[in-house]
Parts: sequence; structure tokens; C-alpha cells
Amino acid sequence: MQSGQEMLEEAVATCRQIAAGLASQAGASQAWEASVTEIVEKFDEVSGTFFFKTMPSVPVTRVCLRDAAALLELRKEGDWAACGPATETLIASAQTLIEKAGMKGTVLT
Repeated sequence: MQSGQEMLEEAVATCRQIAAGLASQAGASQAWEASVTEIVEKFDEVSGTFFFKTMPSVPVTRVCLRDAAALLELRKEGDWAACGPATETLIASAQTLIEKAGMKGTVLT
């Protein structure tokens, strides 16, 4: 089973593939590329934190990885109509992951 950190690194690599030249594609949006690039930056900030060494990181990171993979498939297919909603889904799961990685309110005993 992959660790949260390994899945995060895979999600970052997938997001980089999505963002690479996305805005230059006919039918794609500059905003999508900016959003995915921002996700990569935020993931880089939280990468290597204690959270990703714990089991609670696995489910939430797996969701981000799945959402990023789905968006990459849509990009490869050129399904621009579905890319907008898929980008929103990735943004939501990324925000959840980033919040959880901050571990606010977590008490270690």
C-alpha cells in the first residue's frame, strides 16, 4: 500500500502533466491551468509534513490522486466540457487535503 507521501508525489506529478500547456489547448481555460498550478504549489508546501507519515493521510490523499487522474484523462481526451466540473472537483479535494495536512486541532498524545 502506498503511503500518503507517495500518493501526494504521484498527485503532484499528475497535476503537472495536466497543467503543462493546458491554456494553449483550444477549448481549454487559462483559469484551469492557473488552478492546477496553484494546487501543485500548495501540495509542494505541505509535502513532507508529519501528516503524510500517518495513516489518516491515505484516504484524503487517495481522493486527490483519483480526481487528478480523472482530470488528466479528460484532458487527454480533449473533453473540455467535462474539464470544468472535474477541475472544480479536484480543487475541492485539494483544499480538503491541504486543510487536513495543516492538522489544526489535532492533539498528539
